[in-house]
Amino acid sequence: MKITWPKGPISWIHDRTRFVSIPFTWNLSAIKRELGAGGLFWDNAVVGGPAVQLLPDFFSGLHHVTVGQDAPGVLQRAQPLATRTTTGCTRHCPYCAIGTGAVEPGGLVELPDWPDLPIVCDNNLLAASQAHFDKVIDRLIPHGWADFNQGLDARLLTNHHAQRIAQIKKPLIRLALDANESKKLWDHAFQLLRTAGIALRKIRSYALIGFNDSPAEAWKRCQWIESHRIQALPMWFHKLDALEQNVVTKEQEKLGWTNCDRLKIMGYFYQHRTKPRNARKKKK
Repeated sequence: MKITWPKGPISWIHDRTRFVSIPFTWNLSAIKRELGAGGLFWDNAVVGGPAVQLLPDFFSGLHHVTVGQDAPGVLQRAQPLATRTTTGCTRHCPYCAIGTGAVEPGGLVELPDWPDLPIVCDNNLLAASQAHFDKVIDRLIPHGWADFNQGLDARLLTNHHAQRIAQIKKPLIRLALDANESKKLWDHAFQLLRTAGIALRKIRSYALIGFNDSPAEAWKRCQWIESHRIQALPMWFHKLDALEQNVVTKEQEKLGWTNCDRLKIMGYFYQHRTKPRNARKKKK
Protein backbone atom coordinates (compact mmCIF):
# COMPACT_ATOMS: atom_id res chain seq x y z
CA MET A 1 0.00 0.00 0.00
CA LYS A 2 1.34 3.41 -0.98
CA ILE A 3 0.89 5.90 1.84
CA THR A 4 0.31 9.49 0.75
CA TRP A 5 0.27 12.69 2.78
CA PRO A 6 -0.84 16.18 1.78
CA LYS A 7 2.12 18.42 0.95
CA GLY A 8 0.64 21.44 2.65
CA PRO A 9 -2.26 22.63 4.83
CA ILE A 10 -5.58 20.84 5.05
CA SER A 11 -8.82 22.79 5.19
CA TRP A 12 -12.53 22.13 5.72
CA ILE A 13 -15.70 24.16 6.33
CA HIS A 14 -18.29 23.55 9.04
CA ASP A 15 -21.21 25.85 9.87
CA ARG A 16 -19.71 28.63 7.74
CA THR A 17 -16.40 28.49 9.64
CA ARG A 18 -13.30 27.52 7.72
CA PHE A 19 -10.78 25.42 9.63
CA VAL A 20 -7.15 25.25 8.46
CA SER A 21 -4.43 23.00 9.87
CA ILE A 22 -0.99 24.28 8.85
CA PRO A 23 2.00 21.94 9.24
CA PHE A 24 4.89 24.12 8.05
CA THR A 25 5.76 27.77 8.68
CA TRP A 26 6.47 28.33 4.96
CA ASN A 27 2.74 27.67 4.34
CA LEU A 28 1.69 30.60 6.55
CA SER A 29 2.02 33.49 4.10
CA ALA A 30 -0.12 31.87 1.40
CA ILE A 31 -2.85 30.93 3.90
CA LYS A 32 -2.87 34.44 5.33
CA ARG A 33 -3.42 35.86 1.84
CA GLU A 34 -6.26 33.39 1.21
CA LEU A 35 -7.99 34.12 4.49
CA GLY A 36 -7.48 37.86 4.08
CA ALA A 37 -9.37 37.73 0.78
CA GLY A 38 -12.39 36.09 2.43
CA GLY A 39 -14.69 33.50 0.88
CA LEU A 40 -18.26 32.93 -0.29
CA PHE A 41 -18.88 29.81 1.79
CA TRP A 42 -17.42 30.86 5.15
CA ASP A 43 -17.54 33.91 7.44
CA ASN A 44 -14.86 33.17 10.03
CA ALA A 45 -11.74 31.04 10.14
CA VAL A 46 -9.90 29.03 12.77
CA VAL A 47 -6.23 28.19 12.20
CA GLY A 48 -4.08 25.65 13.99
CA GLY A 49 -1.30 23.13 13.55
CA PRO A 50 2.44 23.18 14.33
CA ALA A 51 3.17 26.26 12.20
CA VAL A 52 0.58 28.33 14.07
CA GLN A 53 1.93 27.10 17.41
CA LEU A 54 5.39 28.27 16.36
CA LEU A 55 4.18 31.71 15.19
CA PRO A 56 0.88 32.29 17.04
CA ASP A 57 0.71 36.03 16.21
CA PHE A 58 1.06 35.58 12.46
CA PHE A 59 -2.69 36.05 11.83
CA SER A 60 -3.23 38.77 14.44
CA GLY A 61 -4.10 41.40 11.81
CA LEU A 62 -7.10 39.39 10.54
CA HIS A 63 -10.03 39.99 12.91
CA HIS A 64 -12.15 37.18 11.46
CA VAL A 65 -9.37 34.63 12.07
CA THR A 66 -8.74 33.02 15.45
CA VAL A 67 -6.17 30.51 16.67
CA GLY A 68 -7.66 27.19 17.75
CA GLN A 69 -6.50 24.09 19.59
CA ASP A 70 -6.16 20.58 18.15
CA ALA A 71 -9.43 19.58 16.50
CA PRO A 72 -10.59 15.98 17.06
CA GLY A 73 -9.81 13.84 14.05
CA VAL A 74 -7.63 16.42 12.31
CA LEU A 75 -4.77 13.93 11.84
CA GLN A 76 -7.12 11.51 10.09
CA ARG A 77 -8.19 14.29 7.73
CA ALA A 78 -4.56 14.44 6.58
CA GLN A 79 -4.11 10.64 6.46
CA PRO A 80 -7.11 8.39 7.28
CA LEU A 81 -4.87 5.58 8.59
CA ALA A 82 -2.75 7.75 10.92
CA THR A 83 -2.89 7.86 14.70
CA ARG A 84 -0.96 9.08 17.74
CA THR A 85 -0.57 7.29 21.05
CA THR A 86 1.56 9.95 22.80
CA THR A 87 2.20 13.66 22.51
CA GLY A 88 5.34 15.65 23.25
CA CYS A 89 8.85 14.29 23.74
CA THR A 90 11.50 13.82 26.41
CA ARG A 91 14.30 15.14 24.18
CA HIS A 92 15.36 18.79 23.85
CA CYS A 93 16.87 18.82 20.36
CA PRO A 94 17.62 22.41 19.25
CA TYR A 95 16.53 21.72 15.66
CA CYS A 96 13.09 20.36 16.64
CA ALA A 97 9.98 22.39 17.49
CA ILE A 98 8.84 19.68 19.91
CA GLY A 99 12.20 19.62 21.67
CA THR A 100 12.34 23.38 22.14
CA GLY A 101 8.89 23.37 23.75
CA ALA A 102 7.39 25.65 21.11
CA VAL A 103 5.02 22.87 20.02
CA GLU A 104 3.39 20.41 22.43
CA PRO A 105 5.11 21.68 25.59
CA GLY A 106 4.99 19.73 28.82
CA GLY A 107 7.06 16.69 27.97
CA LEU A 108 5.85 13.26 26.92
CA VAL A 109 2.20 12.42 27.59
CA GLU A 110 0.85 8.89 27.12
CA LEU A 111 -2.71 9.00 25.79
CA PRO A 112 -5.15 6.67 27.57
CA ASP A 113 -6.75 5.80 24.23
CA TRP A 114 -6.27 6.58 20.54
CA PRO A 115 -7.79 5.74 17.14
CA ASP A 116 -6.89 2.12 16.41
CA LEU A 117 -4.99 2.71 13.15
CA PRO A 118 -1.67 1.36 11.76
CA ILE A 119 0.31 4.52 10.90
CA VAL A 120 1.90 5.68 14.15
CA CYS A 121 2.86 9.36 14.22
CA ASP A 122 4.21 9.74 17.76
CA ASN A 123 7.13 12.14 18.19
CA ASN A 124 9.03 9.62 20.32
CA LEU A 125 7.15 6.39 20.96
CA LEU A 126 10.18 4.67 22.52
CA ALA A 127 10.31 7.30 25.28
CA ALA A 128 6.99 5.95 26.59
CA SER A 129 6.78 3.37 29.35
CA GLN A 130 7.13 -0.30 28.47
CA ALA A 131 3.51 -0.86 29.47
CA HIS A 132 2.31 1.79 27.03
CA PHE A 133 4.60 0.54 24.27
CA ASP A 134 3.36 -3.03 24.71
CA LYS A 135 -0.24 -1.82 24.57
CA VAL A 136 0.52 -0.03 21.27
CA ILE A 137 2.11 -3.15 19.76
CA ASP A 138 -0.76 -5.37 20.95
CA ARG A 139 -3.18 -3.11 19.06
CA LEU A 140 -1.02 -2.99 15.93
CA ILE A 141 -0.52 -6.76 15.57
CA PRO A 142 -4.10 -7.47 14.34
CA HIS A 143 -3.63 -4.98 11.47
CA GLY A 144 -0.87 -7.16 10.04
CA TRP A 145 1.28 -4.10 9.31
CA ALA A 146 2.38 -0.85 10.88
CA ASP A 147 4.21 2.24 9.72
CA PHE A 148 6.24 4.01 12.43
CA ASN A 149 6.02 7.17 10.38
CA GLN A 150 7.74 9.76 12.56
CA GLY A 151 10.73 7.56 13.26
CA LEU A 152 11.98 5.55 16.22
CA ASP A 153 14.68 6.96 18.49
CA ALA A 154 17.63 4.63 17.89
CA ARG A 155 19.24 5.83 21.13
CA LEU A 156 16.33 4.35 23.12
CA LEU A 157 15.62 1.17 21.18
CA THR A 158 16.07 -1.99 23.26
CA ASN A 159 15.93 -5.69 22.54
CA HIS A 160 12.42 -5.73 24.03
CA HIS A 161 11.30 -3.06 21.57
CA ALA A 162 12.82 -4.93 18.63
CA GLN A 163 11.32 -8.29 19.60
CA ARG A 164 7.85 -6.80 20.06
CA ILE A 165 7.98 -4.86 16.79
CA ALA A 166 8.98 -8.09 15.02
CA GLN A 167 5.66 -9.60 16.14
CA ILE A 168 3.93 -7.30 13.65
CA LYS A 169 3.78 -9.13 10.33
CA LYS A 170 4.92 -6.20 8.19
CA PRO A 171 6.40 -3.30 10.18
CA LEU A 172 7.92 -0.30 8.40
CA ILE A 173 10.61 1.26 10.57
CA ARG A 174 12.41 4.58 10.27
CA LEU A 175 15.42 5.25 12.43
CA ALA A 176 17.25 8.60 12.49
CA LEU A 177 20.92 9.54 12.41
CA ASP A 178 21.16 13.29 12.91
CA ALA A 179 24.80 13.47 14.06
CA ASN A 180 27.91 11.34 13.78
CA GLU A 181 28.05 11.07 17.58
CA SER A 182 25.03 8.77 17.46
CA LYS A 183 26.49 6.24 15.00
CA LYS A 184 27.32 3.63 17.64
CA LEU A 185 23.84 3.72 19.18
CA TRP A 186 22.22 3.79 15.72
CA ASP A 187 24.19 0.71 14.66
CA HIS A 188 23.26 -1.08 17.89
CA ALA A 189 19.56 -0.38 17.26
CA PHE A 190 19.88 -1.53 13.64
CA GLN A 191 21.50 -4.81 14.71
CA LEU A 192 18.77 -5.42 17.30
CA LEU A 193 16.11 -5.01 14.62
CA ARG A 194 17.91 -7.35 12.23
CA THR A 195 18.51 -9.96 14.95
CA ALA A 196 14.79 -9.83 15.76
CA GLY A 197 14.14 -10.90 12.17
CA ILE A 198 13.04 -7.61 10.61
CA ALA A 199 13.87 -7.52 6.89
CA LEU A 200 16.23 -4.91 5.45
CA ARG A 201 13.53 -3.66 3.11
CA LYS A 202 11.42 -2.77 6.16
CA ILE A 203 14.07 -0.49 7.68
CA ARG A 204 15.19 2.97 6.54
CA SER A 205 16.70 5.99 8.23
CA TYR A 206 16.24 9.73 8.29
CA ALA A 207 19.38 11.88 8.34
CA LEU A 208 19.23 15.57 9.28
CA ILE A 209 21.43 17.63 6.96
CA GLY A 210 22.31 21.31 6.88
CA PHE A 211 22.45 21.59 10.67
CA ASN A 212 26.02 22.06 11.95
CA ASP A 213 27.44 19.92 9.14
CA SER A 214 29.15 20.48 5.80
CA PRO A 215 27.99 18.92 2.53
CA ALA A 216 30.87 16.43 2.72
CA GLU A 217 29.87 15.39 6.25
CA ALA A 218 26.23 14.98 5.23
CA TRP A 219 27.20 12.80 2.24
CA LYS A 220 29.38 10.58 4.42
CA ARG A 221 26.63 10.11 7.00
CA CYS A 222 24.02 9.21 4.39
CA GLN A 223 26.43 6.88 2.61
CA TRP A 224 27.26 5.23 5.94
CA ILE A 225 23.54 4.54 6.43
CA GLU A 226 23.29 3.05 2.94
CA SER A 227 26.35 0.87 3.62
CA HIS A 228 23.92 -1.08 5.83
CA ARG A 229 21.92 -1.81 2.65
CA ILE A 230 18.97 0.37 3.64
CA GLN A 231 17.72 3.67 2.25
CA ALA A 232 18.95 6.97 3.69
CA LEU A 233 16.36 9.75 3.81
CA PRO A 234 18.11 13.15 4.14
CA MET A 235 15.98 15.85 5.75
CA TRP A 236 16.96 19.47 5.05
CA PHE A 237 17.14 21.63 8.18
CA HIS A 238 14.82 24.64 8.21
CA LYS A 239 14.91 27.29 10.90
CA LEU A 240 11.84 26.94 13.10
CA ASP A 241 10.45 30.27 11.89
CA ALA A 242 11.35 29.81 8.20
CA LEU A 243 8.78 31.44 5.88
CA GLU A 244 10.37 29.98 2.74
CA GLN A 245 11.02 26.33 1.98
CA ASN A 246 14.38 24.83 0.99
CA VAL A 247 16.35 28.05 1.34
CA VAL A 248 20.08 27.92 2.08
CA THR A 249 20.58 30.34 4.96
CA LYS A 250 23.65 32.48 5.67
CA GLU A 251 24.54 30.10 8.50
CA GLN A 252 24.40 27.13 6.11
CA GLU A 253 26.47 28.98 3.53
CA LYS A 254 29.19 29.40 6.18
CA LEU A 255 29.17 25.61 6.56
CA GLY A 256 29.86 25.30 2.82
CA TRP A 257 26.32 24.68 1.56
CA THR A 258 24.94 25.97 -1.74
CA ASN A 259 21.56 25.24 -3.25
CA CYS A 260 23.36 23.05 -5.79
CA ASP A 261 24.77 20.96 -2.91
CA ARG A 262 21.32 20.68 -1.36
CA LEU A 263 19.68 19.59 -4.62
CA LYS A 264 22.43 17.09 -5.38
CA ILE A 265 22.25 15.21 -2.09
CA MET A 266 18.45 15.20 -1.99
CA GLY A 267 18.21 14.09 -5.62
CA TYR A 268 20.70 11.28 -5.21
CA PHE A 269 19.38 9.68 -2.06
CA TYR A 270 15.69 10.00 -2.93
CA GLN A 271 15.85 9.23 -6.64
CA HIS A 272 19.46 8.19 -7.35
CA ARG A 273 19.42 10.47 -10.38
CA THR A 274 22.88 11.90 -9.86
CA LYS A 275 26.25 10.36 -9.10
CA PRO A 276 27.50 10.23 -5.50
CA ARG A 277 29.75 13.12 -4.55
CA ASN A 278 32.94 11.05 -4.79
CA ALA A 279 31.90 8.64 -7.54
CA ARG A 280 34.69 7.86 -10.02
CA LYS A 281 34.08 8.15 -13.72
CA LYS A 282 33.87 4.81 -15.47
CA LYS A 283 36.61 4.10 -17.97
CA LYS A 284 35.50 3.67 -21.57
